Amino acid sequence: MIRDAAESFLADVSDSASVRRAMESSLGYDRSVWDRIAGELQWCGLSIPEGYGGMGLGPVEQTLVMESMGKHLLCSPYFATVTLSATLIDAAGSEAARERWLPRIADGSLCMTAPLPSTLQWQQAATRVQARALADGRWQLDGEIVRMPTADSVDTLLVLATTADGIGMFAVDTKADGVRVDALNGWDLTRRFASVRLTGVGSAQRLDADSATLQQGLRRAAALVRLYLAAEALGGAQQCLDLTVRYVGERKQFGRVVGGFQAVKHRCAEMMVRIEALRSAVAGAAEVAASTTSVEALECETAMARQLAADTYFWCAGEAIQLHGGVGFTWEYDPQLHFKRAQAATHWLGTAEALRECIAGYVTAETPLDAVRQPAAAGVAEDEAFRAEIATWMRTHLTGRFASLKHRGGPGDEEADPELRKEWERELASGGWTGVGWPREHGGRGLSIAQQVIFHEEYARAGGPGRMGHIGEGLTGPTLIEYGSAEQQQRFLPQIIAGREFWAQGYSEPNAGSDLANVQTRCWQVEDGSWRVSGQKIWTSLAHESDWIFVLARSEPGSRGNKGLTFLLMPLRQPGIEIRPIRQMGGGSEFNEVFFNEAVAEAGHIVGKPGDGWKVAMGLLEAERGTSTLGQQMQFLHEFERVVAAMRARGNLGDALLRQRLAQAWSGLRVIRYNALRMLGGNRDIGLKREALIYKYHWSNWHRDLGKLGADVLGDAADLVSDDDAIRPLQQLFYFSRADTIYAGTNEIQLNLIAERGLGLPREARPAA
Repeated sequence: MIRDAAESFLADVSDSASVRRAMESSLGYDRSVWDRIAGELQWCGLSIPEGYGGMGLGPVEQTLVMESMGKHLLCSPYFATVTLSATLIDAAGSEAARERWLPRIADGSLCMTAPLPSTLQWQQAATRVQARALADGRWQLDGEIVRMPTADSVDTLLVLATTADGIGMFAVDTKADGVRVDALNGWDLTRRFASVRLTGVGSAQRLDADSATLQQGLRRAAALVRLYLAAEALGGAQQCLDLTVRYVGERKQFGRVVGGFQAVKHRCAEMMVRIEALRSAVAGAAEVAASTTSVEALECETAMARQLAADTYFWCAGEAIQLHGGVGFTWEYDPQLHFKRAQAATHWLGTAEALRECIAGYVTAETPLDAVRQPAAAGVAEDEAFRAEIATWMRTHLTGRFASLKHRGGPGDEEADPELRKEWERELASGGWTGVGWPREHGGRGLSIAQQVIFHEEYARAGGPGRMGHIGEGLTGPTLIEYGSAEQQQRFLPQIIAGREFWAQGYSEPNAGSDLANVQTRCWQVEDGSWRVSGQKIWTSLAHESDWIFVLARSEPGSRGNKGLTFLLMPLRQPGIEIRPIRQMGGGSEFNEVFFNEAVAEAGHIVGKPGDGWKVAMGLLEAERGTSTLGQQMQFLHEFERVVAAMRARGNLGDALLRQRLAQAWSGLRVIRYNALRMLGGNRDIGLKREALIYKYHWSNWHRDLGKLGADVLGDAADLVSDDDAIRPLQQLFYFSRADTIYAGTNEIQLNLIAERGLGLPREARPAA
């Protein structure tokens, strides 16, 4: 509701023409708009506690408003007064200061500003101003503040200054004797700055209780403002994308709209990927800000969001200029306004590089924060007993003969002890830990989404091995529950749940990889009602260890595209099927070619009706994006921790470049998590969500980069085949992660889908069905 209201209001009062009028005005903003913000909408008090005249909402709601303001480049004192000053007073001010100043900010009667240093900590702003206590309880200030937003149009200055016992926070009337405000001529005219000179100003009022409390409050305030800056940048980046998609969708060259060229579509899609990743980061960090009491956890999460926002906004603004062509470089078009804002914002309260160094410090600490090492699922704090139950069961059962399976069987290691892992599946089944999300009437546990998240996280955290039954449990089972007949459900679901039958996936073919609709494997029905299948499937993971395979085949001769396809269930142990392993670049043979030569599928083993294959196949792909993505994220966390351990073991924790990449890797890991939680939330179909469209593309690129980081941390040790448990897993990660951006839809196809389904750009020409 808040987002919709903000978008509706700001689209009306802060369109391009309004922004340009405000830029050219003497005040720098439209006073009537400000009055409506303060009075009609009451946004000035949005996150100010109710006891001080505010609405008592929090960081989540504040980020929504800041996002809309950033999107529409609102020119107003809101940033200086509410985002900076109110946050500082609430987090670092004394009770008396909060009682005096916050109600006036909340009702819009006071405009205020605060210093905005380029350093990570606000304390640095105090070094240029000296404060001396006077006999009447007031303070005298002398010094200079290099940069304060909208200082030439506010009532009061919030000043940090050095005192005899540390630092203090003070309020100064802009009209007081000894105050000089000089407007600065900046490139970004949507947010004006001024320098302030204080000479013998003897009317300053101290706002903090004491220096020690102020120091902690400044850390919290700085972290919150970074979050709000990240939200503002998110809005700006989104506007850059919206403007660009609109332009390339209308502009014609070479007889077609520019947005139909794949090169343009891919660049727009990449913008969307980065923006949705940032949206997930901001949403996740806002939830942490609303719930944590740990300043350290807050600093780490908001630093993650802010550094990503700085890079994303600047990159998207640059792409917007490029994709607008010549007009993008003109004053008339808006991309240049966002480009200037994005560049200016990169320096506020720490650069992206400085923030990444801050993150690296937390990540590489001898005792990392729980927030770094063991993130808990958002919104499931009340289920800690259930979390403990799973952890206890795993600790009790993943022992003895199963102990060797800890952290085995993941990507690049799927061939690890398959028979013992099948036995482990039956162990899970005996404890009721298979099919945890399946409905109870189909033999599952019927867990809620929140509980499924907990299960997958705790399973991975305990070192649970890669699941041999994941195709059956995660794909075949949900597909049969949705589309299968009662007989099929009775025949197959109990065997999957019990860990007695294992499944492979028969989709890809030599000429139908990402282009699934181009499958050429044929199937036809014979007199006894059964079906014969001939053709070839490829990249079939663990087919040599599986009992059954589901196959998408063409049942209507002459059909093309997604028409005339049928979805069949077939036993792999039969005369008409031959399985040949394919050796991978890392040396293993986890996937296979499967050849069908008039292989048999029973009459009752067609899912849906003949010709329904595409519908069933798409439903199955939906099931792929389920709660197990949270377990995948925990597996990634374990790999990340291996990289950190390797840095420590090889003595390169201090390598500045590796630390930057490590911080980016940790930030990407958090984005993967928060994006998965967004994807699983709400009531919309997963496949229609932007966060779902980007998910595979984003995590696969991240995982590939983590593999390269791991290899670079190892140095020349990565070049020699090793059996060392500290080295070999990173080598496997490095090589196998190169497949991530290929299987289940290559990067290039993913970008096409994102551009067409997520942005509505013209579809690629396809053969008529």
